[in-house]
Amino acid sequence: MGAPVAVRGELAGWPLRVGGYLIDSLITLPGYILYWIGMPKNWNASTTMGDSSNAVSGSDSGNIPLMLLGLVIMLGIGIWNRWIKGGQGQTVGRKVLGITLVSEATGKPIGRPQMMLSRMWAMSRTNAMAVPIGWLWPLWDAKRQTWADKVMKTVVVTTSK
Repeated sequence: MGAPVAVRGELAGWPLRVGGYLIDSLITLPGYILYWIGMPKNWNASTTMGDSSNAVSGSDSGNIPLMLLGLVIMLGIGIWNRWIKGGQGQTVGRKVLGITLVSEATGKPIGRPQMMLSRMWAMSRTNAMAVPIGWLWPLWDAKRQTWADKVMKTVVVTTSK
């Protein structure tokens, strides 16, 4: 890999950013499904409403290996997509929708997994402080930035798919 090339494009709108986030979330769905299937479940049923004498209850100890497999899949996809690919400016969702996260100053992807981790931490902290204002901020912001983008000095621009 060579040095990151500066990306020029128009600022990406909020719908594209949300779409990218949703696609990125969907690719972890198989892991979530396995985790949920393997999760222990408690249940309580009654054959007659309000009559506790006919109540049946039980629990399922779950399938711990299936839960762990789901967790590993979620973490693996998350690390690969958000930290490795995301550090290059485009997660799977951003790539599909033709948008890239870049430094405001250089126009280049922020790179390095450490920077991506910092951005994710900033995103979770700053945007979550006043949910949903931080995530909605691009709707009226001149640079279409979330609060995390402002902290990290990044913008999301349109690029070719």
